[in-house]
Amino acid sequence: MEILTKVSSVLFGLIIGFLVYKTSGKSEIDGMLSILVGLVATAVISNLVEFYLQSRETRRINANLTNLLVKIGKCFHSVTELNHILRYGVTIFKREQIPNIWIELLWKMENRYYGVSYSSPDLWWSQAFTKLAIEIQKTKIIVNKADIRRVFIYEDEKEKNNIYETMREQSLAGIKVKSISKQSIAESYLLKQMAGKLETLDYAVIDTKIAWLVVIDKNRKFKMGKAIIDEALIDNYKGFFDHLFEEAENFAG
Repeated sequence: MEILTKVSSVLFGLIIGFLVYKTSGKSEIDGMLSILVGLVATAVISNLVEFYLQSRETRRINANLTNLLVKIGKCFHSVTELNHILRYGVTIFKREQIPNIWIELLWKMENRYYGVSYSSPDLWWSQAFTKLAIEIQKTKIIVNKADIRRVFIYEDEKEKNNIYETMREQSLAGIKVKSISKQSIAESYLLKQMAGKLETLDYAVIDTKIAWLVVIDKNRKFKMGKAIIDEALIDNYKGFFDHLFEEAENFAG
């Protein structure tokens, strides 16, 4: 490519010199002038072409460097976060991060998701991001044959009726939906004892590898999110879900 560029520049200079010579008086001085013009034109064209090629290469290198820095930044962030989880067994997220982290975990889910929902329905299932979440779960069920289950815990019959459409929508997406009242949990000795060992009743166990907790306040509003990989803690949440799912009522839509 570089040789071709230089040859093209020389030829272009010769053409200019020849044209100058043809349009001049064809004297010896004119001949020397045409040669000089040709050489100058060759040098100018060559420099312009080289400048253009160098500028293009500089832009390409800068673009590659920018992409590389972005990738390094992402890797560093992931490694830092992973090291934190491996060291402490838990990562805490601010309440405003909860929707995005949940969506990301759904994307990363492979074949199993067992969830319990107890947050205020107005803060969770009425929000726009849950529509995306349901589509992701629907895709995972179709493509990965994922086993996705969810138990809704409600305070009273009025709330149960209010979340009917939410349960119906998720059931139609292929999610195995059940529901149970908070009172029923309190009246079950086993469920009450197991629930007392949990930090929250709004959580998910994903691929039996991670527990995603949504810690809520007394009004069932978000306080914080937690991602846990501690095996013993995951077993506690998985065990409670298994018993809860067995006791809960199937959604009859």
